[in-house]
Amino acid sequence: MIDHAVVIAGAGPTGLMLAGELSLAGVDVAIVERRANQDLAGSCAGGLHSRTIEILDQRGIADRFLSQGTVARVALFSLIPLDISDFPSRHPYVLALWQNHIERILAGWVDELGVKIYRGREITGFTQDERGVDVQLSDDHRLRADYLVGCDGGRSLIRKAAGIEFPGWDPTTSNLIAEVEMAEEPEWGIRRDALGLHSLSRLEDGGRVRVLVTEQHVGPTTEPTLRDLSGALIAVYGTDYGIHSPTWISRFTD
Repeated sequence: MIDHAVVIAGAGPTGLMLAGELSLAGVDVAIVERRANQDLAGSCAGGLHSRTIEILDQRGIADRFLSQGTVARVALFSLIPLDISDFPSRHPYVLALWQNHIERILAGWVDELGVKIYRGREITGFTQDERGVDVQLSDDHRLRADYLVGCDGGRSLIRKAAGIEFPGWDPTTSNLIAEVEMAEEPEWGIRRDALGLHSLSRLEDGGRVRVLVTEQHVGPTTEPTLRDLSGALIAVYGTDYGIHSPTWISRFTD
C-alpha cells in the first residue's frame, strides 16, 4: 500500500489544477487516471475566460497557454458579441484553445511539480475510517490517503460511492457534441431555432467536422451513438450529411 495525503480521481483540468495547487502548498498529492496518457479523443471545451487566465498568471504559467491559443477581445452573450477590451484586468480577453491543449499544458506543469499520476488505472472502490481512506485500483493495487477527491466528472463514481447527493433540477435540454467526417458539404456556421443552438465547423485538419446540435428531447444518460447524432442532425438540417467515422461523440445536458 502506498500512502499519499490526497488522492485525486481524474486528470482532467479540474484534477490537474487541484493537484498543482496542493503540490505548491507542500501537500503530497497523487492522481489516478484511467487514460494511459493525457491525449483526448476529441477537442472538447474550446477556451479560457479572463478570470481563468488571471489565476493561471498568478501561478506563473499563463504564458504557456497564451503562446498556444488565439486571443479574442470579444465575448458572446446569447450570440451577441460584447467588447471586453476594457475589462479591469491584465487579461481583458478570452483565449481560444482546445481542451486537449489545455490538459497537455497543465499535465506538463504538474509533472514539473513532481505530482505522481497513476495512469491506465481506475478507482474501483474505497473504504474510509476516522484516519483516512483506503483506495482500491483496477490493477489490484491499493492507496492510502487522508483525503480522496472525486474530479471524475458530472457522473462521478466517487461522489456516488460516497453517497453524496447532486441536488438541482432535472435537465431540460441536451446537446450532442462530436467530431466526425461527412460525405456531403454541410451548412457551415451557427444556427439557432426553437430547439436551441447548432453549429457545424471545419476542424484544423480540414477533413473532420465539429458538430454541436441540440436534441429534440433530453437524451438518456448512456453514451450517445452515431445513430443518435444522425437523428439529431436530420431533425435540424433535414439531413445528416452522410456522417461517418466519428472520433468521439458526447452528450451534455442542462
